[in-house]
Amino acid sequence: MNRGLYISTMGMLANMAQLDTISNNLANADTTGYKKDEITFKAYLKKEFRNYDSVDIKKGKHVGYMETALVADETKPIISQGQIVKTNNPTDFSIFGDGFFKIEKNGEIYYSRNGEFKRNQDGFLITSDGDYVLDSNNKHIQVPENFTVDESGTIYNGTQSTGQKISIVNLKNPSKFGINLFTGNETISSNYKVIQGSIEKSNVNTLKEMINLINANRAFSILEKSVQTQDTMTGKIIESAQRI
Repeated sequence: MNRGLYISTMGMLANMAQLDTISNNLANADTTGYKKDEITFKAYLKKEFRNYDSVDIKKGKHVGYMETALVADETKPIISQGQIVKTNNPTDFSIFGDGFFKIEKNGEIYYSRNGEFKRNQDGFLITSDGDYVLDSNNKHIQVPENFTVDESGTIYNGTQSTGQKISIVNLKNPSKFGINLFTGNETISSNYKVIQGSIEKSNVNTLKEMINLINANRAFSILEKSVQTQDTMTGKIIESAQRI
């Protein structure tokens, strides 16, 4: 197989993965608590070059490596602070600093930076999807109608604590589950403030993402032309061989 054709095609596949990631970031630029994704790449079929001063293969000196191609390795969420926007809705919350809210979904625990909650008919705090928000003891949070929450996440009915606290935890090596939920290993979070009556916007910088999109599209077009050129040259070589 033509090596150049192979390398160009692999590059196109890597660019397609990058375009998908950027497009997903742009599509969720207005999603509350969304954390943008970044894709990483790795060398594929890396070959070592050695310099031989003799016929003895064991005496060859290392020169360097040649990367046959690049492939998409993994997609990682970038957990950086988004803009805090005031809503004055008492069931809206944002986290300034480190940490995630704990959410119970279908009996499993997940984590989120999306604090657009609401109070159901039984007085429990739930997400927009109807999943329960958990306290520091992994219990469903039940709040009175006129409740307040301080910066530590402690819930009050007037001046009296209800005995519950919104759970805020850090995650080690967080990975996404869907659009706005995360999984990972919990660690203690202390560098945070819970702000009632506000939400955290997406951390997607639309201008930067648009620039990345343009650059990725240009790279894809260049590789596409390379594939077409090499395919044409291969066809001409085959035609020449057939005439002999």
